[in-house]
Amino acid sequence: MMSVRFRLRGVRKVYPNRRRGARTEAAVTALDGVDLDIGEGQVNALVGRSGAGKSTLARIVIGFEAPDAGEVLYRGRPLSAAPRRDFCRCNQMVFQNPSLAVNPLFTVERIIGEPLFIAGSSHPGARIREAMDWMELPGDCLHRLPHELSGGELQRVALARSLVLKPQFLALDEPFSSLDDLTAMRIVLLLKGVFRRLGLGVLFVSHHPRHVRALADSVMVLEKGKVVAGGGRP
Repeated sequence: MMSVRFRLRGVRKVYPNRRRGARTEAAVTALDGVDLDIGEGQVNALVGRSGAGKSTLARIVIGFEAPDAGEVLYRGRPLSAAPRRDFCRCNQMVFQNPSLAVNPLFTVERIIGEPLFIAGSSHPGARIREAMDWMELPGDCLHRLPHELSGGELQRVALARSLVLKPQFLALDEPFSSLDDLTAMRIVLLLKGVFRRLGLGVLFVSHHPRHVRALADSVMVLEKGKVVAGGGRP
């Protein structure tokens, strides 16, 4: 039987009315009564059309947003009760646009090593190089700034940062959507090896069938804020 890391029951999220210039946009129901189990040590793909609520669900799972209704359990206990520092060490998220997720004034070494510095690691250099090796980042990247990197290199830096603490779980929010297909598939194959090496559990938000087939153990389909299919093979 699959061991469950995250369990969502009746999760609902509504973004209220907001003003844009002279007009008022109607409230948006991003998630509408979602029931979902996310297993340990598996790559769980979450697919669906744009606006289906995929990114919202990922942010709720990782604790960046709270649901308006329902519950999120983390290893059988309320996610809200999990010690934040320990939770963040074990559960990381990678965003769609890496340029918005890194400090433009930090070098690659500082970006990747930031989680280690926060955790008080005594040997950050070796861990940084190991994470760079996983993502096939050359050593001469260490002292470069984000604007000196290609889009694929910067996303690999963001991924290396998420892996440097050797977490148990990753939420990946369409991390390849801004990359050309050749670059994206290269990173997909790198990640596949890392997932196997570390035994990572993953929530992989994607709209790309080829990436899902390459990475995922199971696929869940989200439509208009509801899970309409789940648990099948890609």
